[in-house]
Amino acid sequence: MHRTAAVLLTAALSLLVTTVPAHAAVATATNTASASAQDSYWTPQRLAQAEPMDAPTGVPSAALPRTGTPKFVHATAPTVVHPLASEWTTIGRLVFSVPGKGDYLCSANVVSSNNHDVISTARHCVMDIGTGQTYDNFRFAPSYNQGNAPYGWWNWRSMGWRIDDTSPGGDNAFIVLSTGGNSNRHVQDVVGGSGIGFNWGTNNYAHGLGIPADKDYAVWCEGQPYDGPQGGVQIPNCVGLSGGASGGAFIVNYQGDGSAVQTASFFGSWGDSYFAYYRDAAWQVYNGAQNA
Repeated sequence: MHRTAAVLLTAALSLLVTTVPAHAAVATATNTASASAQDSYWTPQRLAQAEPMDAPTGVPSAALPRTGTPKFVHATAPTVVHPLASEWTTIGRLVFSVPGKGDYLCSANVVSSNNHDVISTARHCVMDIGTGQTYDNFRFAPSYNQGNAPYGWWNWRSMGWRIDDTSPGGDNAFIVLSTGGNSNRHVQDVVGGSGIGFNWGTNNYAHGLGIPADKDYAVWCEGQPYDGPQGGVQIPNCVGLSGGASGGAFIVNYQGDGSAVQTASFFGSWGDSYFAYYRDAAWQVYNGAQNA
């Protein structure tokens, strides 16, 4: 494709409406590109050439973690494929475009929601908190493994992210998908959804999952977490969640019966792996997404 044509195609796909209400903790954006345009954009070559999105170096923030009443949404079993939801099924590859720069990849996880369309990821996988630039052309494949998307790909229709805390501890975002995949269904109906918890205690034994670009399949680590700087939580000696794993899931009660609960999203590594914990503002983002 000629450069001019590629630029025009990217511009055509970068149509979205961003909303930032005054004094809000949450910002949102809505996709206005057609499904056919998004499908045409993501050629096998573009998918193969997408680069991992690096975590920001850290934006100073005076915000303190706000912890309110604990909230919990149960895991949801898929209705059409498996008897139980599994983190190895719900975790997946997220690809997207940064206008003027190129195509990138992160990780995301399907979480239970009213509309059956919500995935969790990192804020730095949807926008640049330092400049305010919003990304576009989001596409998600659950159970992604080395280029294979067994259930197909889902395009996006809206997203939300935290703006109350610009530090790594506020690096939470949720994306609402359109129906899609191989059978044009809601993603939660196909693969299930992880449970999700907000304002939980930070000392529960946990697993961190993501899909790093250098491996191109889901990996995990586990350990007893400890409170990190700026309101996040860290797992000691947690290795393997390198570039491309951003947006992956911090899971407590990691069980094979579908009762696992996500309580944070993977930011990056500060010696030990660092996760942005779900607090009140993250609940606001999620609740807006699940009712979109």
